[in-house]
Amino acid sequence: MAGFEKWIKNLFGIGKSCPQEEECLKLARMMLDEEATEEEKAYVEKHIGVCSSCFENYEIEMAIREVVKNKIEQKEVPPALVHEILERIGE
Repeated sequence: MAGFEKWIKNLFGIGKSCPQEEECLKLARMMLDEEATEEEKAYVEKHIGVCSSCFENYEIEMAIREVVKNKIEQKEVPPALVHEILERIGE
């Protein structure tokens, strides 16, 4: 994934770095996945408000997720397949 992120950054001319960039992106992803604590959310929101590099990373992450979400086709899973999978994993 790092190569893709680097390509995106080069594409949009994002070259500024931030000492907290890696940690902030990790927390932003957790926030977008609804796995972040309230403190982590508050940190990301405050940080991206003052750090253009991390704000751009957050915007790119949201855009990627939106594209993927729009490309995914929702299909009904046959009940027999669900049953077979659950049997195989022991549930």
